[in-house]
Amino acid sequence: MFSFSEIALLFFIYSFLGWCVEVAFVAVTAGKVTNRGFLNGPVCPIYGCGMIGVLLALLPVEKNIWLLFLGGMVICSAVELFGGWILDKIFHMRWWDYSDEKFNIGGYVCLAFSFMWGMAVVFAVKFVHHPIMAVVKKIPFQIQVIIVVVCGVVFVVDMIVTLKNLIGINKSLGQLDKLAESLHTVGDQLKDVVGNSAITVAEKAEEGMEILDEKTADSRERIAGVREESAERIAKQLKELEEKRDAIMESLQKNVKHRLNTPPTLNKSGKSINIVEYIKDYKNAKFVEGDIIEISGTLKTQLIPKN
Repeated sequence: MFSFSEIALLFFIYSFLGWCVEVAFVAVTAGKVTNRGFLNGPVCPIYGCGMIGVLLALLPVEKNIWLLFLGGMVICSAVELFGGWILDKIFHMRWWDYSDEKFNIGGYVCLAFSFMWGMAVVFAVKFVHHPIMAVVKKIPFQIQVIIVVVCGVVFVVDMIVTLKNLIGINKSLGQLDKLAESLHTVGDQLKDVVGNSAITVAEKAEEGMEILDEKTADSRERIAGVREESAERIAKQLKELEEKRDAIMESLQKNVKHRLNTPPTLNKSGKSINIVEYIKDYKNAKFVEGDIIEISGTLKTQLIPKN
Protein backbone atom coordinates (compact mmCIF):
# COMPACT_ATOMS: atom_id res chain seq x y z
CA MET A 1 0.00 0.00 0.00
CA PHE A 2 2.76 2.43 1.03
CA SER A 3 6.51 2.32 0.56
CA PHE A 4 8.76 2.96 3.52
CA SER A 5 9.71 6.42 2.25
CA GLU A 6 6.04 7.32 1.81
CA ILE A 7 5.21 6.20 5.34
CA ALA A 8 8.11 8.25 6.72
CA LEU A 9 7.05 11.32 4.74
CA LEU A 10 3.45 10.96 5.90
CA PHE A 11 4.66 10.62 9.48
CA PHE A 12 6.53 13.94 9.33
CA ILE A 13 3.72 15.67 7.44
CA TYR A 14 1.01 14.64 9.90
CA SER A 15 3.29 15.34 12.85
CA PHE A 16 3.64 18.91 11.62
CA LEU A 17 -0.07 19.28 10.82
CA GLY A 18 -0.94 17.88 14.24
CA TRP A 19 1.35 20.44 15.87
CA CYS A 20 -0.43 23.21 13.93
CA VAL A 21 -3.81 21.89 15.06
CA GLU A 22 -2.66 21.78 18.69
CA VAL A 23 -1.29 25.33 18.61
CA ALA A 24 -4.40 26.67 16.89
CA PHE A 25 -6.76 24.81 19.24
CA VAL A 26 -5.07 26.10 22.38
CA ALA A 27 -4.83 29.62 20.93
CA VAL A 28 -8.57 29.71 20.22
CA THR A 29 -9.79 28.00 23.39
CA ALA A 30 -7.30 29.48 25.88
CA GLY A 31 -6.68 32.79 24.14
CA LYS A 32 -2.90 32.43 24.30
CA VAL A 33 -0.20 31.22 21.94
CA THR A 34 1.96 28.38 23.23
CA ASN A 35 4.24 25.77 21.70
CA ARG A 36 2.34 22.53 22.23
CA GLY A 37 5.09 20.32 20.92
CA PHE A 38 7.01 17.84 23.05
CA LEU A 39 10.12 18.59 21.00
CA ASN A 40 11.83 21.83 20.11
CA GLY A 41 10.77 21.66 16.48
CA PRO A 42 7.24 22.22 15.19
CA VAL A 43 6.12 18.60 15.32
CA CYS A 44 3.88 16.41 17.48
CA PRO A 45 5.02 12.82 16.85
CA ILE A 46 1.91 11.42 18.52
CA TYR A 47 -0.20 12.79 15.66
CA GLY A 48 2.12 11.23 13.09
CA CYS A 49 1.98 7.84 14.82
CA GLY A 50 -1.79 8.00 15.19
CA MET A 51 -2.38 8.93 11.57
CA ILE A 52 -0.04 6.26 10.24
CA GLY A 53 -1.92 3.68 12.32
CA VAL A 54 -5.23 4.98 10.99
CA LEU A 55 -4.08 4.88 7.37
CA LEU A 56 -2.64 1.37 7.57
CA ALA A 57 -5.67 -0.04 9.38
CA LEU A 58 -8.63 1.91 8.04
CA LEU A 59 -7.93 2.90 4.43
CA PRO A 60 -9.35 -0.46 3.20
CA VAL A 61 -12.68 0.41 4.89
CA GLU A 62 -12.71 4.17 4.24
CA LYS A 63 -16.01 3.91 2.35
CA ASN A 64 -17.71 2.71 5.53
CA ILE A 65 -18.14 5.90 7.59
CA TRP A 66 -19.09 4.10 10.79
CA LEU A 67 -16.11 1.73 10.72
CA LEU A 68 -13.85 4.66 9.92
CA PHE A 69 -15.30 6.67 12.79
CA LEU A 70 -15.18 3.87 15.37
CA GLY A 71 -11.74 2.69 14.23
CA GLY A 72 -10.44 6.26 14.46
CA MET A 73 -11.79 6.56 17.99
CA VAL A 74 -10.11 3.34 19.10
CA ILE A 75 -6.73 3.83 17.37
CA CYS A 76 -6.27 7.49 18.30
CA SER A 77 -7.42 6.91 21.88
CA ALA A 78 -5.00 3.99 22.21
CA VAL A 79 -2.09 6.08 20.88
CA GLU A 80 -3.06 8.99 23.16
CA LEU A 81 -3.36 6.70 26.18
CA PHE A 82 0.01 5.05 25.57
CA GLY A 83 1.81 8.32 24.77
CA GLY A 84 0.36 10.10 27.79
CA TRP A 85 1.25 7.22 30.09
CA ILE A 86 4.87 7.07 28.79
CA LEU A 87 5.41 10.82 29.22
CA ASP A 88 3.91 10.72 32.70
CA LYS A 89 5.71 7.66 34.01
CA ILE A 90 9.13 8.26 32.47
CA PHE A 91 9.42 12.05 32.49
CA HIS A 92 6.78 12.85 35.12
CA MET A 93 5.23 15.41 32.80
CA ARG A 94 1.74 15.77 31.31
CA TRP A 95 1.18 17.62 28.07
CA TRP A 96 -2.60 17.06 28.43
CA ASP A 97 -4.85 16.10 31.32
CA TYR A 98 -8.49 15.03 31.07
CA SER A 99 -8.98 14.42 34.77
CA ASP A 100 -11.79 16.98 34.92
CA GLU A 101 -13.64 15.40 32.01
CA LYS A 102 -16.28 12.69 32.42
CA PHE A 103 -15.47 9.09 31.52
CA ASN A 104 -11.68 9.58 31.54
CA ILE A 105 -8.99 6.96 32.05
CA GLY A 106 -6.25 8.27 34.30
CA GLY A 107 -6.66 11.69 32.73
CA TYR A 108 -4.90 10.37 29.61
CA VAL A 109 -8.02 9.87 27.50
CA CYS A 110 -11.72 10.70 27.82
CA LEU A 111 -14.88 9.86 25.95
CA ALA A 112 -15.51 13.38 24.65
CA PHE A 113 -12.09 13.70 23.00
CA SER A 114 -12.23 10.11 21.74
CA PHE A 115 -15.44 11.09 19.97
CA MET A 116 -13.65 14.12 18.53
CA TRP A 117 -10.77 11.93 17.33
CA GLY A 118 -13.27 9.73 15.50
CA MET A 119 -14.75 12.72 13.67
CA ALA A 120 -11.27 14.12 12.97
CA VAL A 121 -10.19 10.82 11.42
CA VAL A 122 -13.23 10.76 9.13
CA PHE A 123 -12.47 14.31 8.01
CA ALA A 124 -8.74 13.65 7.57
CA VAL A 125 -9.17 10.44 5.58
CA LYS A 126 -11.98 11.78 3.40
CA PHE A 127 -10.73 15.30 2.69
CA VAL A 128 -7.08 15.71 3.75
CA HIS A 129 -5.17 12.52 3.10
CA HIS A 130 -5.86 12.00 -0.59
CA PRO A 131 -4.63 15.46 -1.72
CA ILE A 132 -1.52 15.02 0.43
CA MET A 133 -0.94 11.53 -0.92
CA ALA A 134 -1.31 12.81 -4.48
CA VAL A 135 1.50 15.29 -3.84
CA VAL A 136 3.69 12.63 -2.18
CA LYS A 137 3.20 10.29 -5.15
CA LYS A 138 4.51 12.97 -7.49
CA ILE A 139 7.80 13.29 -5.58
CA PRO A 140 10.52 11.11 -7.19
CA PHE A 141 11.75 8.26 -5.02
CA GLN A 142 15.29 9.67 -4.70
CA ILE A 143 13.91 13.03 -3.50
CA GLN A 144 11.67 11.23 -1.04
CA VAL A 145 14.67 9.44 0.42
CA ILE A 146 16.65 12.68 0.76
CA ILE A 147 13.75 14.44 2.51
CA VAL A 148 13.22 11.49 4.84
CA VAL A 149 16.94 11.31 5.75
CA VAL A 150 17.18 15.05 6.45
CA CYS A 151 13.96 15.15 8.48
CA GLY A 152 14.94 11.96 10.25
CA VAL A 153 18.34 13.32 11.32
CA VAL A 154 16.82 16.59 12.55
CA PHE A 155 14.09 14.65 14.37
CA VAL A 156 16.58 12.35 16.12
CA VAL A 157 18.81 15.27 17.16
CA ASP A 158 15.80 17.14 18.50
CA MET A 159 14.70 14.04 20.40
CA ILE A 160 18.16 13.55 21.94
CA VAL A 161 18.44 17.16 23.10
CA THR A 162 14.88 17.18 24.44
CA LEU A 163 15.41 13.96 26.41
CA LYS A 164 18.70 15.34 27.76
CA ASN A 165 16.94 18.42 29.06
CA LEU A 166 14.04 16.45 30.49
CA ILE A 167 16.34 14.04 32.30
CA GLY A 168 18.36 16.96 33.66
CA ILE A 169 21.72 16.34 32.04
CA ASN A 170 23.63 19.63 31.97
CA LYS A 171 26.37 18.45 29.69
CA SER A 172 26.54 20.45 26.49
CA LEU A 173 26.18 18.57 23.22
CA GLY A 174 27.76 21.32 21.15
CA GLN A 175 26.32 21.51 17.66
CA LEU A 176 23.37 19.36 18.65
CA ASP A 177 22.28 21.94 21.20
CA LYS A 178 22.66 24.71 18.65
CA LEU A 179 20.56 22.75 16.14
CA ALA A 180 17.92 22.14 18.78
CA GLU A 181 17.96 25.84 19.69
CA SER A 182 17.52 26.74 16.03
CA LEU A 183 14.59 24.32 15.83
CA HIS A 184 13.11 25.92 18.92
CA THR A 185 13.40 29.36 17.33
CA VAL A 186 11.71 28.13 14.16
CA GLY A 187 9.01 26.52 16.29
CA ASP A 188 8.40 29.76 18.19
CA GLN A 189 8.14 31.75 14.97
CA LEU A 190 5.71 29.29 13.42
CA LYS A 191 3.84 29.13 16.72
CA ASP A 192 3.25 32.86 16.62
CA VAL A 193 2.10 32.74 13.01
CA VAL A 194 -0.25 29.78 13.48
CA GLY A 195 -1.56 30.84 16.89
CA ASN A 196 -2.17 34.48 16.04
CA SER A 197 -3.73 33.53 12.71
CA ALA A 198 -6.08 31.14 14.51
CA ILE A 199 -7.04 33.82 17.02
CA THR A 200 -7.62 36.34 14.23
CA VAL A 201 -9.79 33.90 12.31
CA ALA A 202 -11.74 33.05 15.46
CA GLU A 203 -12.30 36.76 16.20
CA LYS A 204 -13.43 37.38 12.62
CA ALA A 205 -15.75 34.42 12.84
CA GLU A 206 -17.14 35.71 16.13
CA GLU A 207 -17.65 39.17 14.65
CA GLY A 208 -19.33 37.59 11.66
CA MET A 209 -21.65 35.65 13.94
CA GLU A 210 -22.50 38.81 15.86
CA ILE A 211 -23.25 40.66 12.62
CA LEU A 212 -25.31 37.69 11.45
CA ASP A 213 -27.20 37.68 14.75
CA GLU A 214 -27.87 41.42 14.43
CA LYS A 215 -29.07 41.05 10.86
CA THR A 216 -31.17 38.08 11.88
CA ALA A 217 -32.70 40.10 14.72
CA ASP A 218 -33.38 43.01 12.34
CA SER A 219 -34.94 40.66 9.84
CA ARG A 220 -37.12 39.15 12.54
CA GLU A 221 -38.22 42.63 13.63
CA ARG A 222 -39.01 43.59 10.02
CA ILE A 223 -40.94 40.38 9.51
CA ALA A 224 -42.83 40.96 12.75
CA GLY A 225 -43.61 44.54 11.65
CA VAL A 226 -44.81 43.37 8.23
CA ARG A 227 -46.95 40.71 9.86
CA GLU A 228 -48.44 43.24 12.25
CA GLU A 229 -49.14 45.70 9.42
CA SER A 230 -50.67 42.93 7.31
CA ALA A 231 -52.81 41.81 10.23
CA GLU A 232 -54.01 45.38 10.81
CA ARG A 233 -54.71 45.88 7.10
CA ILE A 234 -56.60 42.60 6.88
CA ALA A 235 -58.57 43.43 10.02
CA LYS A 236 -59.45 46.83 8.57
CA GLN A 237 -60.54 45.28 5.29
CA LEU A 238 -62.64 42.70 7.12
CA LYS A 239 -64.27 45.45 9.15
CA GLU A 240 -65.07 47.40 5.97
CA LEU A 241 -66.51 44.27 4.40
CA GLU A 242 -68.63 43.64 7.47
CA GLU A 243 -69.91 47.22 7.38
CA LYS A 244 -70.76 46.90 3.69
CA ARG A 245 -72.45 43.58 4.36
CA ASP A 246 -74.48 45.10 7.19
CA ALA A 247 -75.45 48.04 4.97
CA ILE A 248 -76.52 45.73 2.16
CA MET A 249 -78.48 43.51 4.54
CA GLU A 250 -80.17 46.55 6.08
CA SER A 251 -81.07 47.85 2.64
CA LEU A 252 -82.45 44.48 1.64
CA GLN A 253 -84.46 44.22 4.83
CA LYS A 254 -85.95 47.69 4.27
CA ASN A 255 -86.78 46.88 0.64
CA VAL A 256 -88.42 43.58 1.56
CA LYS A 257 -90.35 45.20 4.41
CA HIS A 258 -91.51 47.99 2.11
CA ARG A 259 -92.66 45.53 -0.52
CA LEU A 260 -94.49 43.45 2.08
CA ASN A 261 -96.21 46.52 3.49
CA THR A 262 -97.09 47.84 0.00
CA PRO A 263 -99.10 45.20 -1.92
CA PRO A 264 -99.48 45.57 -5.69
CA THR A 265 -102.30 47.76 -7.13
CA LEU A 266 -104.73 47.08 -9.92
CA ASN A 267 -105.78 49.55 -12.63
CA LYS A 268 -109.39 49.38 -13.61
CA SER A 269 -111.46 52.04 -15.43
CA GLY A 270 -108.49 54.36 -15.30
CA LYS A 271 -108.38 54.29 -11.51
CA SER A 272 -105.84 52.67 -9.17
CA ILE A 273 -107.18 50.57 -6.31
CA ASN A 274 -105.58 48.83 -3.40
CA ILE A 275 -106.30 45.13 -3.70
CA VAL A 276 -106.03 44.41 0.05
CA GLU A 277 -108.48 47.22 0.94
CA TYR A 278 -110.72 46.18 -1.91
CA ILE A 279 -110.93 42.58 -0.63
CA LYS A 280 -111.45 43.78 2.93
CA ASP A 281 -114.33 46.11 1.97
CA TYR A 282 -115.77 43.45 -0.24
CA LYS A 283 -115.96 40.97 2.64
CA ASN A 284 -117.49 43.52 4.99
CA ALA A 285 -119.97 44.94 2.48
CA LYS A 286 -123.72 44.17 2.71
CA PHE A 287 -125.34 44.12 -0.62
CA VAL A 288 -128.17 42.59 -2.57
CA GLU A 289 -128.42 41.62 -6.15
CA GLY A 290 -128.41 44.55 -8.44
CA ASP A 291 -127.36 47.08 -5.81
CA ILE A 292 -124.89 49.67 -6.79
CA ILE A 293 -122.54 50.47 -3.87
CA GLU A 294 -119.35 52.43 -3.35
CA ILE A 295 -116.42 50.58 -1.79
CA SER A 296 -113.99 52.72 0.23
CA GLY A 297 -114.95 55.61 -1.99
CA THR A 298 -112.60 54.33 -4.68
CA LEU A 299 -114.74 52.14 -6.94
CA LYS A 300 -118.35 52.00 -7.98
CA THR A 301 -119.51 48.67 -9.38
CA GLN A 302 -122.48 46.42 -9.49
CA LEU A 303 -121.95 43.40 -7.24
CA ILE A 304 -123.90 40.27 -7.93
CA PRO A 305 -123.47 37.67 -5.24
CA LYS A 306 -123.11 34.06 -6.30
CA ASN A 307 -125.79 31.54 -5.40
